[in-house]
Amino acid sequence: MQLRVQVRVHDTLAAVPAADWAAVAAGAGLYASHLWLSLVEQETPGRCRYLLAHDDTGLAGALPVYLTADEPNRYYHPGAVFRAAAPGPDGGYCVAGGRSGYRTEVLLADRLTEAGRRATVAALLDRLAELAAAEGRSHAYLLHLTERGLRQVTGYAGDLTPVVGYSGDAWLPAPGRDFEDYLAALSPTRRKTTRKELRRYAAHGLSTVRADPARELDLIARFARLGNEKYGVEEDEAELRTRFERQYAALGDHGVLFVCRRGPVPVGMALAYRWGDWLYLRASGFDHDAAAGAYPYFNVVIYEPLRYCYENGLRGLHLGSGSHDAKAARGARIGPLGSVALPAAGAPRTDPAAPTARRGVRRYWEQQFATVPHLLDQDLWRPWLGR
Repeated sequence: MQLRVQVRVHDTLAAVPAADWAAVAAGAGLYASHLWLSLVEQETPGRCRYLLAHDDTGLAGALPVYLTADEPNRYYHPGAVFRAAAPGPDGGYCVAGGRSGYRTEVLLADRLTEAGRRATVAALLDRLAELAAAEGRSHAYLLHLTERGLRQVTGYAGDLTPVVGYSGDAWLPAPGRDFEDYLAALSPTRRKTTRKELRRYAAHGLSTVRADPARELDLIARFARLGNEKYGVEEDEAELRTRFERQYAALGDHGVLFVCRRGPVPVGMALAYRWGDWLYLRASGFDHDAAAGAYPYFNVVIYEPLRYCYENGLRGLHLGSGSHDAKAARGARIGPLGSVALPAAGAPRTDPAAPTARRGVRRYWEQQFATVPHLLDQDLWRPWLGR
């Protein structure tokens, strides 16, 4: 029997009750939540659309869509992955799934059967292709798909070949009952190194305190700017403060701030949000001159938040993308992130990726597997590197 799925389109998330959205987004984490995506909508330099799939029971799935002409985050610009990505008549692109967080997937209700999931994904992606065509775009881009998202999208159409990224999605489970159990789960060599990093941090007179983000917005903005500069991203400190102020207004009860201090003087911070049974690291930054040789990043971004997870019964940390080798060495699992260009309805099924893009990525990860085979779960990666 063919399942009936209808897709409705809304132009603001405010039109969708938060409880309804949670029914399809609960398993996808912070960056798919109604609260977070409402913040993203406020900051989107363009138009938003929300595709909602309904079956005979109710809401079955959802997919946010962004029609932007001036994407400030270069990692969410389709041209960063697909070199031949062509804008629409207004100079804009159609990006689906998200504009922040680097974790895209089609949102699906837990109640769905396998057949229901396939039908819902197909209905949403069909409607996405129609929307892209109506907007004059050649493709809709699903960027930074998680491993689950990759399975969803390539299951819809086998000829949609992803471009895997040079960085993965990192999460660190909290094994056992306390921080000593985490240390015990590490290899002897890594355990020795971790203890050295903890000792060096204390020996340099550094300590980590927890603070209320609402009282430290200036500090958060200052060190977030330093953190961004390290990766070649320049942002105005006042604009960063405004952004974090909005985040706190929406997510205040979920926020946890870890401040690195030398005596009374702050020299760094990590901002995290508790969502469900995970802690999501959102921003960090340090005065590396003031904390040189003391391993502030690992102590403030990994070790102290992990202690927080144990104290509060959380499953672990979501560490995001970037620096995957250092995160994996400290126990994190690294999953693939890939991007797909979905042709607009009626458009030729062209591939806007550079001819050498996939070969270069495959070569990079094969080198990683050869260098640190014990740190990466190759079974998660190989299905996507050979496509």
